[in-house]
Amino acid sequence: MDPFTGGKTIEKLKAVRRPRASLRKLGVVHDILVSFLSITFAMALSWGLTPMMNLWQIWAQILVFTGICALVYPVFRLNSGAWRYASLLDVASIVKAVTVALVVFLLVSFFVLRGDYLPRAAIVTTWFVLIVGLGGPRLAYRLMKEGGQRERAEHPDLPQGEAVLVYGYTDDADLFVRNARRSGRGGRIVGILDERPKNRRRQLHGVPVLGGWEDLPKIAATRRDGALSPVGELVVADPGLPASILSEIVATAAPLKIAVKRLPDIARTGVVDENAPIEPRPIELEDLLSRKVVDLDIAETGDLLAGARVLVTGAGGSIGSELVRQIVGFRPASLILVDNSEFNLWAIERQIAARCPDLQVVPRHLDVRHAARIARLFEETRPEVVFHAAAMKHVPIVEENPIEGIETNLIGTRNVADAALASGARAFVMVSTDKAVNPTNVMGATKRAAEAYCQSLDLSQDATRFMTVRFGNVLGSTGSVVPLFQSQLARGGPLTVTDRNIVRFFMTIPEASRLILHAAGDGMNNAGSKGLIYVLDMGKPIRIAELAERLIQLAGLRPHIDIAIEFTGLRRGEKLYEELFSLEENREETGREGLFFARSRVPDVQLLSRNLKTVEAAIEAGETDRAVECLRRIVPEFEAPASAPEALPDGHEGEAEAGEAGLRRPSGPAGE
Repeated sequence: MDPFTGGKTIEKLKAVRRPRASLRKLGVVHDILVSFLSITFAMALSWGLTPMMNLWQIWAQILVFTGICALVYPVFRLNSGAWRYASLLDVASIVKAVTVALVVFLLVSFFVLRGDYLPRAAIVTTWFVLIVGLGGPRLAYRLMKEGGQRERAEHPDLPQGEAVLVYGYTDDADLFVRNARRSGRGGRIVGILDERPKNRRRQLHGVPVLGGWEDLPKIAATRRDGALSPVGELVVADPGLPASILSEIVATAAPLKIAVKRLPDIARTGVVDENAPIEPRPIELEDLLSRKVVDLDIAETGDLLAGARVLVTGAGGSIGSELVRQIVGFRPASLILVDNSEFNLWAIERQIAARCPDLQVVPRHLDVRHAARIARLFEETRPEVVFHAAAMKHVPIVEENPIEGIETNLIGTRNVADAALASGARAFVMVSTDKAVNPTNVMGATKRAAEAYCQSLDLSQDATRFMTVRFGNVLGSTGSVVPLFQSQLARGGPLTVTDRNIVRFFMTIPEASRLILHAAGDGMNNAGSKGLIYVLDMGKPIRIAELAERLIQLAGLRPHIDIAIEFTGLRRGEKLYEELFSLEENREETGREGLFFARSRVPDVQLLSRNLKTVEAAIEAGETDRAVECLRRIVPEFEAPASAPEALPDGHEGEAEAGEAGLRRPSGPAGE
C-alpha cells in the first residue's frame, strides 16, 4: 500500500460506506418496529385495548412474532437494496417474508403456546397491515426521490452545468432516462431527438421529443439565445442506428462543440445493476465503419483448444496479443508465446499470468527466421495447435529492407510450418493480408508466397491441417493509420494522407482474432477446406481521407478548418486500393454469412521448396535483387498493374487456366 495515498483512499471509501451502512441498519430497525406495531394493532382490534393490556399471554405472542420477523427478514434480504430503487420485486419479497413469518408464528403458537389468545382475524389483519407498513414507506421514498428528479426534468435549466440530449425514442432511451433520474442526473436530460413522425410531440418520463438530429443546430441555438444551459452532450440510445447516420450526427455535432456518446453494450442488453449509473461511452471509430461486424461462431475452436498445447508467434503484437487473450478463455493446457520483442513478450506474459495464474505460460524470445532454434522449440514443447501471426507488415519498411521482409514473412513462415509438421501439430493457422492479392510490393508478394507454401503443405499430407486467413487493415494495430492520425491530431495536425482517392478495407482487432480462431476450428472439421484460404467479407472499402475526417470530428473539431488534411503522394509499392480475391482465384461460399473461401492455384510443394532454397541462397549472399527476382518467380503476379480492373460479374472470378508449370488447383467445385 502507498503510505502517502493508500490510507487516505481507504478512509474515503469507509466514509462513503458509513452512511449507507447506517441507513441499512435504520431500515432493519424500521422493519422490526413496524412488525411489532402491526401485530399490536391487530391484537387491539381483536381483543380491545383494555383486555389486551391486562393479558401477558397476548404480549408474549406479540414479542414472539416480532422475534420471528427479525430472523426471517434477513433470509429474504429485505434491506439488501436501497429504498430509492424499490420496485415490485421488492414488494414481492416483502409479501413472501411476511407470509413465511406468519406461518412460522402460527406453528410456534400452536405447538408451544397451544394457540391460546390468538384470534384468526388478527392473523389476517397483521398480514395486510404489515405488507402495507413495510412496502409503503419504501415506495413513498422512491416516489419522493424521483419527484425531485422529475421536477428538474420539467425545469431543466436549474443550475446543473451542460444539458444532455438523447437520440432515439427507444427502450434503451427509456432505460437510460430512468437510470439517470435514479442516479440524480435526470435533470440534465432536456430533450429527445427522433426521426419518426409518430414520436414527435411525445414525452418520455417528462422529457419531450424536440425533433430529429437535423434540428440539432436549431435546438442548440435556441437554448443559447434563451440563456439556457448549453447542450454539451448527445447520447445515442438507438442500437440499430446505421453507421452512416451516426457519422452524420457526429459531423453535425462537431462544429456545435457537442460531444456524441452512445450507451454501452451492457445497457443495450438490459443487464444493468440498477444501483449503478449507466455511463455513456465516447463514439469510437469502429462505430462509424460502414460495414457490419461479422460475428463468427468459434464454438468448434473450443473443442480444439481445450486442454491443448497452443503456440502463438508474434504473440506480443496487436493481433497476436488479442489472439492470446481470446485463446486463454478456452482453457488450453499450456500456452507458448513467441516474439522477438522483449517488451511485447514481457507485457503479454504478465497480462496472461495475472488473468490466469494457473495456466502454464511459456514465453520465448525468438525470431522465426532462425530455423534451428524454432525446430528445437517445437521439439521441446510439442504444440498441438499453432497460430502464426509473426510478420513484417509495413509496406515502406519492407520496400527499404526487402531481404529482411522476405526472410521474415516467407522463410520464417516456412520455418514455423515445417517445425509444426515435424513435431506432429494437429493444426497450423497462418495470418495473411489483402496485400497478398495482385501484389505491387515486396511485403504483399512475401505474404502471397507464404500463403502458397501453407496451401501446398495442406494438400500434400493429412497429418497436419494448414489453414490460412486473409483480411484487410486492422483498426488500431501497431503502426497502422489510425494511431498515426491520433498522434498527429494530438499535435494539432495536419493529418497526412498519401492520396485523396486511396481506399482500404478495415476491421477490428477482436474481429480479426475471431476469424483466425474460427478458421482453426472449422478447418479441423471441414475436409473440403483443404488448400483453400479463409477470406472475411470486408464490406466496402473506406477512403482514408474520409477516415481522417471522421477522426477529426470525433475529437469535436472541424476537418479542413480546425485541423488540416495534407496529401503527400503514394509511396513506393503502395496501391490506391486493395483486393480480397485475384482474378485467378475463385470465390466460394463457406456456408457461413460473411465468410468465403479463395480457391487459388497452388504450386507443388517440392517445386516450391526448391524455389525457397534459391531464395535463401540469395539472402545469405546478401543479393537483394536476386532474392526479389526469385520471389517474383514464386509469385508471377508480383508487380501487376495497380490500376483498377474493369467491373466483373457477381463473384468477379472465373475458372482460370493453370498455365504455369507445377501449379494446380485444390479439387472442388468451380467458382460462382
